Order: sequence, then structure tokens, then C-alpha cells
Amino acid sequence: MSPASRGPLRRLLSFLGVRTRDGESNLLEPSELARWYASLGPEERAAVSRELAPRVRPRPTRDLATLPAVATGRLVFEQDGPQGPIPLHHLKVELWDRDPGAPDDFLGEGFTDAEGHFAIRYDPADAGSGDLPDLELLFFEPQHTFRKDGRVVESWRRIGSQRGPDDHGGLHYDFGTLRLPYWEYDPSTPLARLLVNEEGTPPTAYAPGRSLAMLKAVNPIELVKRQHLLQIRLGRVPSMEKLQADYPESMTVRMERQEPGSSRSDAFFGERLLNGMFATILDRDPEVPGDPNAFRLYFPWNAYEQDGIHCLPDVDVRLRLVEGRVLPVRIILGLREPGATAPGSPITRRTFTPEDGPDWEAAKRIARVSATLDTELGNHLGQCHFNVEQYAVAAHRNLRWNPVRWLLLPHLREVVLINQSANSFLIGPSGYVTRASALTEKGVEERLQHLMGSYDWRGFSPATPVCEGHRYAHAAQLFWKLLGEHVDAFFAEHGNAVVAQWKEVRRFSEDLVAHSVPAFVCRYLRARVAGKDAPWFVRSERMNLDEKAAQPPPRAVSAVTQTDAPQPGELEALKQLCRYVIYFATFRHAWANNLQWDDAGEVQYACLGLRWGKDGRLPSEDDLDTAPPPDQATEMLWISWMLSKTNYGFLLTNEEDDVHPRLVEMLRAHATEFSALGMDIRTVSSRINI
Repeated sequence: MSPASRGPLRRLLSFLGVRTRDGESNLLEPSELARWYASLGPEERAAVSRELAPRVRPRPTRDLATLPAVATGRLVFEQDGPQGPIPLHHLKVELWDRDPGAPDDFLGEGFTDAEGHFAIRYDPADAGSGDLPDLELLFFEPQHTFRKDGRVVESWRRIGSQRGPDDHGGLHYDFGTLRLPYWEYDPSTPLARLLVNEEGTPPTAYAPGRSLAMLKAVNPIELVKRQHLLQIRLGRVPSMEKLQADYPESMTVRMERQEPGSSRSDAFFGERLLNGMFATILDRDPEVPGDPNAFRLYFPWNAYEQDGIHCLPDVDVRLRLVEGRVLPVRIILGLREPGATAPGSPITRRTFTPEDGPDWEAAKRIARVSATLDTELGNHLGQCHFNVEQYAVAAHRNLRWNPVRWLLLPHLREVVLINQSANSFLIGPSGYVTRASALTEKGVEERLQHLMGSYDWRGFSPATPVCEGHRYAHAAQLFWKLLGEHVDAFFAEHGNAVVAQWKEVRRFSEDLVAHSVPAFVCRYLRARVAGKDAPWFVRSERMNLDEKAAQPPPRAVSAVTQTDAPQPGELEALKQLCRYVIYFATFRHAWANNLQWDDAGEVQYACLGLRWGKDGRLPSEDDLDTAPPPDQATEMLWISWMLSKTNYGFLLTNEEDDVHPRLVEMLRAHATEFSALGMDIRTVSSRINI
């Protein structure tokens, strides 16, 4: 056969379902097959006929035990664990004769067992008449899609290979112990992060449509940012007003155009703490015990190293529910001296109330900036991105035969990729958060580690709404309820298979616990909450402080199981973990991420960092020197737009057909309810990829 004919031939054989080295393919429809065949030249058609003739009558089924030869070996992870090599269990392994150009070089297949061992029996004669096989192993991980009726369709994706000997004439060959660099943990960080070598590529990839979505979202504003940066380099620095006006109009800019002062009001301040991107837990005010209308929000920034340039005090906001609205009534700032950088620096506490006029407005602005930074590092980057990544790495390392893979992996498929970008884009020595906020690189790292030390799946449920207008909390409760029904239905259908492959759950759980950071409970919570009756403290969204405050600190993530068969209550624990992971990969991320242009689309309203005013005064809006410099301002607006407007992989669209159709239909059936609560359920992605 000529080399020119091999490419079209191999493509056609692959489409026909004839096994090729790249794996198995779906069959062509008759009309598609006819169209492909008609496109071939005479020589190629003859080659197809010659190659397919022997396949008209399929090879009779053979008893594998009777095959004369066997290839053996063991697959383990590249990195060892505390007890030595870690087995790569339940991977598919194929044995091939690697003669180039010939599709009929498949010899046999098998799976690694629980300890990573494999044995593949084969017939050397399958290499062809007069040919001794040149052995090669191919490794595959499972993939899946769902049919409309919920049935699973499995497929396999090639992840690696290993060359064996040429012209092997023996009846046994041992490949030995093979180390695969597969979903390895990064040893350079305390967080459970995926290791991606500087010159390497991650063991996964974005869906093709995501790139187009990114281009469509970013292209309109990319030129705006580049023009601003060029003007700045040339000394023609645009004014803040011009810089802002060159971007699309954000929600707060529109509000100020239509009704000046509306976006800076006390009522709007409280509304965004309830329902904006800042939406978070509101504890009761511990200083007024028993008062159901008094709330508190606290940001402890003095615990971290700062750059001395930005003004980032401790922020203690007291709020009150008045006629269905949450209003700020007091803001206490723990102010460092300008230039102070050390964590725990001496602070001066100052209290501001609405009677303080301009100082009250400045204090609210500082509180908004604190909430923005806390949202980016906590609600968004920590609780969603990095928190979900630790479940993604553990799941990909361990879940292959267990049906939990079908439930979880659609929601874990791209988070490690976007987080890899965040390593330099948002954090690190030159990341935007490091440059634009008061926190140094060390301060950002410590804050993220403390946040990750406070996240656990056990006992989590969304907090109760504080009022009728608490749309975020109502939407969270509805989404959590529907997820519970979805997970329960999945386990009712696949529970027996989940139990049968419980060893994979044990290894998944062990990886989660071993690689999570130590639990973090600050001194204040140790003194006021852990082991005590503290009715003001909302516990539903937090880890169990009574357990996690122990010394030495336990791991932040709780174990699901420690045995190869589920013990009483452990199946329910696994269901809770699945519900938790899907919630943060979908609903919680969508709420924090998709509202960024609304709440962080105006530089003067909210940013990541404000600089000190003249003579150490509080940063006020009329002092432009306290705002981000122009290069950081245009970068901030570009980032906010990009994050909010780049969306692909929607739950309801289910582009890859990997999400169970039951969840899609459940959410679609409640779209009107979500819409009334301020969420367009069509904009919620099935995974974190932006």
C-alpha cells in the first residue's frame, strides 16, 4: 500500500469501528460511509477493499486462556506515597504490534488490578505472517456520555504508551514496574494542586468551544485595554472618567447616570452584601445576643503581611434588618499606620456611623473593597477554584470503575486548567491580586491556606435566608434541594455498583484527606465558638469547629471512609460529598463569578486595593490618588468583564452530554423560580473553566 493511501484508509477504518492504535471510534451512518468512500481515489478504494475483505467475516471468539503468550507488568504513579509506589488501578491497557501503517496490529487488552498489575494474553501470530511482534503498550482512561434516557455510554481516551522489545519471539515478556506521570500532586505548595511541569501539559484539555467563547467575550475589550496601556507608556495617561467610559457600562455606572448617589447608598450597600458577588454568611451580632435583626461581617486583614502602600484595615461591619432591608449601622476599622507591613502590626480602632458624613462614605468604600478582595480570594478563588481542584485531582486519580465518576467528573473536568492560569495571572509575585491589593505574595499565600483550612464537605448546607429579600440564600437553598434529589436518584440507580467498587472511594477519600491543608481555626473562634454555645455564629456553611480546633490540627477535609466496604452512614457521607462538590463547581461559582462586572465593573466603586489618602486620611472618591493607578484600573475592568462574560459548558446546554439529563431537566423545570430570585439558570456552567 502506498504511503499516500494510508491516511485516508486509516481514517476510514477508524470511522468504521475497526480498531486502530488511537482507540475505538463510533460507527458511521450508511450515508456518511457512502460519502467518505465516494471521496476516495481509485487506488484508495482498492486498498480499502483489500483491507476490509478479511473483516467481512469476523475473527471467531477465542478462549484467552488458550493464547500462547502473555505480557505482564505493573503501573504506578510517578510520585511515591509514604509507603512507596502508589498503584494505578483499573486503567485499560492494550498490547500492540507497532508495525507502522497497518491497522490490524492489535494483540490484546486487559485492566490493571487493585495493585496496578496487568497480564495480557495474546497470540504472536496476530502480528502477521512471518512477522514477530514489536511489542508496545497503550494506556487508556475512561470517558463517558449520557444518552437522553440517562444510560451511560463509555469510551476510552489514550493517555500514554510504553515501547517494548522489537521482534519479540518469546512467549512471555515482563514490562516491569512502569511509572506514569498521571494527575500528580504538586509538592511545592501546601495546597492540593495539580503538578504541571514548566515544559509539560496538563493531563486534560478544554472543550473546543471554550476557546471560541473566550475570544467572543474578550476581543471587544482587548483593544480598549491595549490602547490604554499604550497611551500610558507614551505619557498620554487617560483620565479615570475616560478610562471607565471606554468600557461597556457597568451596573453601578448606569445607576449613577440615572440616579446619582443610588449605588453609594446605605440600602444598596446592604443589598449587595446579601445578593451581589459579595454574598456571604452573615453572622448575628455577638454584642447584641438574642436580637434576630442584628448582623455582623468581619474581615481580619491585619493578620497578614501587607505592602504598606495600600490601606487595608481590619473591617468590622455591623448591620441591621429594617423593614425588610439590611442596612449598615456601624463600621469599625482597625487601621495600621501607613507604611506598616508586618502581620499583627499595631492598629488604631475607629468607629464610623451614618452621622459621620464623608468619613462614613469613606468607611463604606473601604468595606466594599475589603468585601471585593475577600470575595476574590475566598468565595471565588479559594472556596470554588482551589477547593474544587482538590476534589478533581483526587477523583481523577482514583475513580474509574465506580459510577461516582459519572456523577462527579463532568463538574471537575476543567478546573485544574483555569487554576493553572491563575498561578501567575492572579496570584504569585506578578499576579494581579498581588499587585493591586495590599497583600504581599506571602500574605496572599497565607490567606489562601487559612481559607482552604476552613473548608469541609461534612455538615455543609447553605445558610438560612435572613429576610425575604435575601435572594441569593433562597436560590442557594433551592439549588441545594434539587442537587439532593439528583444525587439521591443517582445512588438509587447505581448504589450497588458504588458499593461494589468501594475500594476506589477509600482511595479517593485517602487522597483528599492526606493532601488537604491542616484545619485552621483562628484564635477568636477558638475562644468564642469552638466547644461553646454561640448561637450568633452560623455553623451550617462551616466546618465543625469543635472537631477541627483540636491540637494538633486535623486535616481540613474529613474522611468519607477508611475501609474497603462502606460502614454505617458512609454511603450517606459520600452522597453529601458529591452534593457539596457539584454545588461549588456550579451554583456557588456562578454566583460569585458571573456578577463581577455588576459589582466590580467600576473602579471608583469597588476594586481590590485603595491607597492611603494624603496625610494618612481615609481614601475618598474625590481623591483620585487613592484609586488604582491607570494601568491597574484598565486591567481590573478587563478582568472583571472577561470573567463575567466568558461562559461555556452550560448545565442546561450540556454540550458534551456528560451531565446526567435528569439534573438538566430538574433545573430547567425550576428556571422561573430561579429567575425570580435573580439567577438565570441558563448562565450556570457545569464546571469551573473561567
